Amino acid sequence: MRYINIKFIAFLVFLLPFSSISAQFVPCERSYTVFYNPLLQKIKGLADFNGNIYLSENSKILPLTNTTFAPNRQELIKHNGKMYILLAQTGFIFQMSEPQGDSVVFQKIDNTVNFNYNISCTNFIYKDQIYNYGGYGFWNKTGHFRKYNTTDKEWDIQPTNMEIFTADGYDWFSPNEGRLYVPFQKMEHKAVKDPKFKNGGFDYSSYYLDIQTADWVKVGQLSNELIKLLNQRSNYGNITHDKGRFFMIIDDVYLFDYIENKVYKSKRADLNQFFIRNYGDLTLFFYKGTYYKYQSGTQSFVTWDINMKDFQLMDFPIWGKDYTNLMVGLAILFIVILLVLAVWLFNQNVKKKIASAQLKVLKTKTMNQAFTETEISLIQLLLKANSAKQNVEISDINHVLGIKDKNIGLQKKVRSDVINAINDKYAFITQGEINLIGSVRKEDDKRFFEYFIAPTEVKTVQKMIEKN
Repeated sequence: MRYINIKFIAFLVFLLPFSSISAQFVPCERSYTVFYNPLLQKIKGLADFNGNIYLSENSKILPLTNTTFAPNRQELIKHNGKMYILLAQTGFIFQMSEPQGDSVVFQKIDNTVNFNYNISCTNFIYKDQIYNYGGYGFWNKTGHFRKYNTTDKEWDIQPTNMEIFTADGYDWFSPNEGRLYVPFQKMEHKAVKDPKFKNGGFDYSSYYLDIQTADWVKVGQLSNELIKLLNQRSNYGNITHDKGRFFMIIDDVYLFDYIENKVYKSKRADLNQFFIRNYGDLTLFFYKGTYYKYQSGTQSFVTWDINMKDFQLMDFPIWGKDYTNLMVGLAILFIVILLVLAVWLFNQNVKKKIASAQLKVLKTKTMNQAFTETEISLIQLLLKANSAKQNVEISDINHVLGIKDKNIGLQKKVRSDVINAINDKYAFITQGEINLIGSVRKEDDKRFFEYFIAPTEVKTVQKMIEKN
């Protein structure tokens, strides 16, 4: 269906010149023989020059005056010895032939149907492949990446990992790196009510497009200092450079070096005036440290040398590190820590409440409920000995525990179990760490032990027994 629609539109476009309506469509020719002027000669003669040149109105090469495309900007591109003219907002490509005397032929090499979908797009050539990026049409701006298909002689959309828009005049292609830089985005969508798109909201994330992989790579966030500077920008344009673009801002000239991520400011007033006066005359190109301005009237060139000594390095970059992901990660980690801490505190509080409840229950019980009858008897024996300032011998403990007639091994085990049980219960009831019952070796026979109530706990255990 899409194929049929395109052919139908093309058929209508073909019929338009024969229509009786006043606004007729006048197509361009497939080839044009033009004068091999000094501009073409100069560019052709620079064997190692590769780049784009926007032709001013007076320097246009294709004679399209009597066609519908007369107002369209012409862009001259040279790459590896081949020269092309791309007609703005059409997708039309004309390739220049080898000179024949004082003339050359520009032959249309594409079969593009003009839909005006790529107005103000960025054209460039990388490894003999022609591309363009962005542009707008049909009330909508796009971040589409397109490649010229030499087989079908049409433009194909190249899928990317995301769609990144640009702010007109700020994107820049680096042929050596194979990267298309977009320092920030201007979000425009004329068909959407949201003022963020309708009036052009900004996204200051910085990216570059890797041409070989067709993937956008985020490099950072536009620096706050540069944002403030750009907010002061006048209506002056920009001029391309081997490392980025020159921008005219408040009668000063700044170089945005995309490769090194640096910003330079011109220290020469005359250089500033040169750029401000000549940026509108687009037939300007940079070659090995020198700008060449073509004057179509005299068919000659005016040159201006650029020396980086005339520029001051600013103390801020184009883009800085983007801490968004780090901040999000730290925020998530902080939330996780808070949740873990909250759960731990909740569990501790629950445990404390349970222990408190258990302690309260134990404290409200009688000694007979907290301790066994045998355990109480042993505690009373030890308290009585304490009041007499004496310790209790093993034989007395065996008698209270009812094990005096048992073998020594069993006696030792029972004593240990009962004393440990008393100490554990007492520690739990009092929520302390002091054992109620302690032991020391006899002075006259170190082979045996004597037992006693811990002096610091006498009053506490006495109160417990008195309540009983």
